[in-house]
Amino acid sequence: MTEATSVIRAYRTQDTFSNQARQAAVWQRIAAEAGPVARPTRQLPLPMPRRRLARVLRAAAVALPVGLGSLALWYNQEQRFQTAFGELKTVVLPDGTSVLLNGNSVLTYQRGWGKNSREVWLQGEGFFRVVHLNTDPAHIKPTERFVVHCHDLSIEVLGTTFNVHNRRKKVDVGLVSGKIKLTDTAAIAPTSLVLAPGDYVEYAAHTITAKQKLAHPEKLTTWSKRQFVFTNARLVDILQTLEDSYGYQIKYADNAIKQLKIEGEIQVTGVAPLLEIISTSLHVNIYQNGKQIIVH
Repeated sequence: MTEATSVIRAYRTQDTFSNQARQAAVWQRIAAEAGPVARPTRQLPLPMPRRRLARVLRAAAVALPVGLGSLALWYNQEQRFQTAFGELKTVVLPDGTSVLLNGNSVLTYQRGWGKNSREVWLQGEGFFRVVHLNTDPAHIKPTERFVVHCHDLSIEVLGTTFNVHNRRKKVDVGLVSGKIKLTDTAAIAPTSLVLAPGDYVEYAAHTITAKQKLAHPEKLTTWSKRQFVFTNARLVDILQTLEDSYGYQIKYADNAIKQLKIEGEIQVTGVAPLLEIISTSLHVNIYQNGKQIIVH
C-alpha cells in the first residue's frame, strides 16, 4: 500500500492526460510497480472456554422458559371488537363464523381461538352465523363446539343462526335456525335448556324463563337493517333501545309514563318516525335536543 501510494502521488505531479490509451498505459505501470496484493489469512474461531460455555448454557436455560411464557401470553391475548353507538359491524372469526354487532356492543375472544375451543364473550347485541364443523352429532370434539358467554349464561351451538341481546343484566336469546343449548353456569346444579327454531327465552337473576314461540323469528334481526320493530311494547322498553344501541339520554317527567304501552306492532326505519308514532299513539309530548330526549 505504501508503494502504491508513492507511485500514485508521483503520477499526480505529472501533466493531466485525456487520451484513453495513455491512461490505460499509466494504470498498467501502477499495477506493475505496486505488485500483487497479499490476501489476509482467514483465522478459525477459537474454541469457547468451558466456563464461558457454562454461562451461556445457563442463560439459555433461563431464556427458554421466559420465551415460552411470552408465547403463551401472546397465545392467550384477548382479541376485542367494539362498536360505537349507532354503528353496525360484522366480525368474521378465524373459522369463518360471522357475527353482526349492534351499536354499543363488544365481542372478545382469545388469539389462540379455535385450537382447543371456539369460545367468545358478548356484551351488547349480536347476530351469529356459526360455521358447522361436526359431522357426527354423537361424537362432538371440543374444537367443534361453539360457545357464547353472556355473564353466567353459556350458549352452546353446532351450526346455526341466532340472536343474543345481553344488556342491563338480562340476556334475551332467539333462535332462527338450527339448535342451541343454554346453560346457567353459576347455578349450584347447572340447568340447561335446548332451543328449537323460533324459540325465545330470557335469562335474568340466574333464571331462564319458559320458552316462547315466535311466529316470525326473522324479526329478531330487524335491527341489522336499522329498523325498529316492537309488538305490544311498553314505552320504557322502546326507548331503552335508543339508549343502549344509539346513545340517547332519556328523561321522563313522570315515572308512570314509562309503563304506557302501544298496542299492536310498530315497524319503522329511523329515530324520527319512531318518536312521531310514540307521540301520536300515547298522546305524550317529546322534546329532542341532540342526543337528549325528554318525554312528558
